[in-house]
Amino acid sequence: MSGDRPSSSDMGSNVGQVIQSAGYKLGKSIGTGSYSSVRLAYNLKANNQLVACKIINKDKASSKFINKFLPRELDILKRIKHPHIVRVLNMFGLGSRVFVFMNYCSFGDLLDHIRDNGHYSEDKGKVLFKQLLSAVTYLHSWNIAHRDLKCENILLSKPDFLMLTDFGFSRYFHPGVTPPSNTFCGSAAYAAPEIIEGTPYNPLLGDIWSMGCILFIMLTGIMPFDDSKVMEMVCIF
Repeated sequence: MSGDRPSSSDMGSNVGQVIQSAGYKLGKSIGTGSYSSVRLAYNLKANNQLVACKIINKDKASSKFINKFLPRELDILKRIKHPHIVRVLNMFGLGSRVFVFMNYCSFGDLLDHIRDNGHYSEDKGKVLFKQLLSAVTYLHSWNIAHRDLKCENILLSKPDFLMLTDFGFSRYFHPGVTPPSNTFCGSAAYAAPEIIEGTPYNPLLGDIWSMGCILFIMLTGIMPFDDSKVMEMVCIF
């Protein structure tokens, strides 16, 4: 990936100049979502080291996301620091966009890795799952629930080194103090029974259920539940 060259910016020269003054230059797009995209970027202050830049377009997002989820995500990203959580290097807003620069994980996400290479052996799976457990334990020690744990949100900077990402649904939760969550977050295939059933839930416990689903996929290469048949999942639970 080191041979990639920066693409011409499609967001205007002024934006490009501000980004460059912050020490970065944007490269090609490597992912898109409903209201955000991810591009390669070059850290000009670190010998053009490759990093990733998540660009959030507030014009495309709902008011609930802008007023509730986005401020919460940015606040959490500023506070957390763990070797197995993608580290935010810089973030700033320009007009309707928010730019978040973070580690670039060149080996892609865990789901794609399993699809391309097959499931992990117990020994190798144990190493990676221990890293995930360390990251989630750290978050929970700060009363932070991720609420969207899934293989797609686990990136690999090396084949045997994972980093947790995407805190768009994360929130603070203090057991016994904070009211249970009511928001359906994440993917049905990884969701705990109470979330599927639509009942209030403890999001910290929901994270633990999701981790079990991730471990199942790591060791078998298949999904534990068919999320295309949500009503059948409710009956199973």
